[in-house]
Amino acid sequence: MPQRSSHHARSARTLFKISALSGWVCGLLLLFFTGSLCRAEDPTRAYFEGLRQRHLFGIAEGYCLNELAENRLSDADRARYTLELIRTLAAHASAASPAEQPELWKRAEETINQIERDFPRWSDLPVFRAERARISYLKAEQFYWQSQAIPQNETLRDTAIDNMDKATTQLTHAEQQLQQLLTKAGARVNYLVLPTATVRDTLLDFQLLIAEANIKLSGLYHPDSPMRKMRLATARKWLEPLSRRATTLKITWESRLALIQCERLTGNADTAERAIQGLVKDQHPPFLNEAVFIESMRILLAQDKPQLAATSIIEYRQAQGRYSSELGFLEIDALLKLHHIAVDKQQKELADELWRQILKRSEQLSQAQPGYWSQRAKLLVGRQEQIQEYGTRLSDSLQRAQLLYSEGKLKEAIAAYEQTSQQAAKEGKTDLALELGFTSASLQLKLKEYEPAAEQFQSLAQRYQGAPKAADASLLAAWCLGQLYSQSRTKSRRLAYTTALENVRKQFPTGSAYYEAGWMLARLEESRLQYSKALVLYAEIPENHPKAADAHLGVARCYEQILLRLAALGKPTRAWREEATDVLGKYLAHFPDESDPAILLSQAEIALRLTRIYLNDTPPDYNKAHRLLDLIIHTANVKPEELKRDSERSPESVAQTTQLIQRWHQVGSQALRMQIIALAGQGKPAEARSLVASLENAGTNELLSVLNGVSHIDLDLTPAVRRELGMLQLQSAEKLASRRDQLTPQQTRQLDLCLAEAYLAIDRPIRALEHYQTLLKESPRDVSLIRQVALLLERCGTKECLRQAIPKWRELEAAEKAGTVPWLDARLHIIRSLFESGDTDAAKKLIGVTRLLYPELGNDDLKKQYHELEQQIQK
Repeated sequence: MPQRSSHHARSARTLFKISALSGWVCGLLLLFFTGSLCRAEDPTRAYFEGLRQRHLFGIAEGYCLNELAENRLSDADRARYTLELIRTLAAHASAASPAEQPELWKRAEETINQIERDFPRWSDLPVFRAERARISYLKAEQFYWQSQAIPQNETLRDTAIDNMDKATTQLTHAEQQLQQLLTKAGARVNYLVLPTATVRDTLLDFQLLIAEANIKLSGLYHPDSPMRKMRLATARKWLEPLSRRATTLKITWESRLALIQCERLTGNADTAERAIQGLVKDQHPPFLNEAVFIESMRILLAQDKPQLAATSIIEYRQAQGRYSSELGFLEIDALLKLHHIAVDKQQKELADELWRQILKRSEQLSQAQPGYWSQRAKLLVGRQEQIQEYGTRLSDSLQRAQLLYSEGKLKEAIAAYEQTSQQAAKEGKTDLALELGFTSASLQLKLKEYEPAAEQFQSLAQRYQGAPKAADASLLAAWCLGQLYSQSRTKSRRLAYTTALENVRKQFPTGSAYYEAGWMLARLEESRLQYSKALVLYAEIPENHPKAADAHLGVARCYEQILLRLAALGKPTRAWREEATDVLGKYLAHFPDESDPAILLSQAEIALRLTRIYLNDTPPDYNKAHRLLDLIIHTANVKPEELKRDSERSPESVAQTTQLIQRWHQVGSQALRMQIIALAGQGKPAEARSLVASLENAGTNELLSVLNGVSHIDLDLTPAVRRELGMLQLQSAEKLASRRDQLTPQQTRQLDLCLAEAYLAIDRPIRALEHYQTLLKESPRDVSLIRQVALLLERCGTKECLRQAIPKWRELEAAEKAGTVPWLDARLHIIRSLFESGDTDAAKKLIGVTRLLYPELGNDDLKKQYHELEQQIQK
C-alpha cells in the first residue's frame, strides 16, 4: 500500500473526517452520483467521476485516504482506491491555480512510484503506469487552452503542439500496454488484482483520450493545414469503434459527440448539424445535455448564424436559470458577431445596444464565473474596445506589439511599440503615442539597454512636455544615465547624470519628480563624499514623501560625516554639532512611540548616528549617549517579538518581517557595543563588564556580534578608554577561546577577529598580527584583512617585516584603478617599505615614475606625503 505522508494523513483527517463518523453519508453520495448514469456504469468509478466533475476533490481524496488507512484492506480495494486517488490528484492539479499545481502533480507521481515500489509483483502495474500518460495529457491540455485564448502567439502554439504530440505518443503506448494486459488476463485465472471491468474501462478511457488529444492537436493548426486533416482522421479512427459500443455505456455517447465535433472542425458544419439532431433524436443521456447544446451553438456559429445562436443561448439561460461559463463565452462571441454586422450595415442604434449588452454580459460572467472562459471573453471584448477606440489599423499594430512581448521577443516588441507610437502620433492620438513610446523605452530598460532607453525617455519628455507622464519620462531618462554611471564611474557619465537630474528639478519644480530627482542627486553626492551638498538635498524631502524616513537617515549620515571631517582637519565643530543635534532631535520626537515599523527602524538608526555624535563630542557627552542607547536597546529587544507575532497573523509578509527583524538585531548589537563604550567612558568599568557578562549568558552569537569592533569603533576615544575596551574585549574573547572546538567555523572566525582587535587595542601588535594572518589565510582576498596585515607588518618595522608588507601593498594596488587615491596610497606604502627595508634604488625609481605619470598625486595630503618621502630618499 502507498505509505501516506503526514500531509496525506492531515488531508484524510481534515477533508474526510465525516467518513470516519458517518458511513451512511458515503452511501448517500454514491446514490446521488449514480442515479442518473447509464445502467452499465461501475458505481464506484461513477461516484469518484461525479466528485471530480463537480470539483469536489477534497471529498474524493479524503475518502480514498481514509479507506487506504485501513489495516485489513484487501489488495483489490487497495489497488482500486489508490488508482482513484491518483486520478483525483491529477484532476485536481489540472483545475488548480498555477501555484498549487506543482505539489499536486508531484503527489500524483509519487503515489504511482510508491505503488510500484510496494507491490512490484502486481500484474496490474501497467494500469498505474498508464496514469503517467494521463498526467502528461492533462499538462499538455493546459498549454492547449492557453494557446486557444491567444491564437496569434506562435511560440505558445508551438509549445502546445509539442506537449500534446508527446502526450499522444505516451497515451498510445499506454493503450497498447493495457491491451496486452487484458489479453494475458483473458488467458489466466485470477491474473489481475483490479476487477477486469476496471482495466477494460481504463482501456476505453485511453482510447477516447487519444482521440481527444488528436482533436485538440487539430485545433492548433490552421484550418487548411494538412496536419489538421490528418489529426482529425486519426481521431475518427479511434472514435468510430467506440461510438458503436452499447448505448448503455457513457463512453459510447461521448464518442458520438466527439465525432460530431470532428465534422465541425473539418468544415462540414451542415453534416455536424444533422448528426447532432440524430443524437438528440436517439435520446442521449441527461449528463450530455449541456455538452450537446454547447456543440449545437458552435455549429450555428460555424454556419454564420450568430443571431440564432445568441437567441438560443439566451432562451437556454432563461429556462435553466444558470449555465456554464463556456456558454457565457459563446453568448458574448455571438453578440460580438452581431455587433460587427450592425456596424457594417451602419445600424448605429442597434450596434450601441448590442455593445451595452456585450459589456453587461462580460461583467456578469466575470463576477459570477471567474476563470478561463470569462478571461477569454474579456480578451474578445478588449480587442473590440481597442478597435473602437483606435481603429482597426492601429489596433492591429498594437496587438502585434503585445503579441511579440507575450512571446518573449522583447527586441522585436520594442520596435513594434515604437512604430505603433509613431503611427498614433501621426493620427493625432498623443496620449496613446506617449503611452506606447513609454512602453517601448521601459522594455529597453528591462533589457538593461540604458543608453537607448535614456535617449527615448528624454525624447518623449521633450515631445510631450505638457503631458502628465512627461515628468516620469524625464526622471527615468536620468535614472538610466545613473545606471550607466554605476557601470563606469567616469567624469563624463557623472556629469551627464547630474545634469539630467538638475534638469528634471528645473522643468518640474512642483511635482513628485522634483523630490525623486533630489533624492537621487543626494545619493549621488553622498557617494562622492560631498556631504554638505547631499545634506541640503536630503533635507528638502517633505515629511509626507514616501522616502521621508530614508531622507532623515541620510541627513543623519551626512551630519556625522561632516563632523568627522571637520574634526580631522582641526576645524571648529560647535555650530555644526549644535545644528545636527537639534535637527536629529526633531526627527526623533516620536521615538520610540512611532507606530509605523519601517519609520521606527529608521528612527532607531538615526538615534545611533546621534549617539555617535554625542560620543565624538569634545569632551564626549557620555550621559546623553547612555540615555539614548537605553531607549534604542529596549526598542531593539521588544520590536522583533512584536514583528514575529504580527507575521503569524499575516503570513504573506514573512519575508519583509524577517528582513526587519534582522535589521533590528543589527541595530541592537551596535547599540550594545556603544553602550559598553559609554559605560567605560563614564568611568563605570564594573557596569561595562556586567553588560559584557550578560551577553556571555545570552549566547555565543550575541556576544560575538557585539564584541566585534568594540575597541576599534570609529569614535574619537581617549587611549585610556580604548585600552579599557580592549581589555574587556580580550577577557571575553579568551573565555570563548577556551572552548574553541565547540564553535562553528563562522564563530571561530569572529573570535579570531575579536582577539586581533583586542590585542591591537591594548598595544600588543605582534599578537594581533598572528590572528590577522590566520584570518587572511582563510580569506586571502579580503581587502580589509590584507590592509590590516600590511599595516601591522609596517608597524613591526624590521626589514623582514617590511619585505613581507610589500607584496600585500602590491595586492591592494592591483585591486584599485591606476591613478586613483586608493591606488596612490598603496603605491606610497610600497615605496616607503622598499626604502625602509634598504632597497633605496627601487624606491627612488618607483617614486620618480609615479610622479611622472600622476603629477597631481591624488590630493593635497598625498602630495605632501610623497614630497616628504622623496626628500628622505634623496638624502
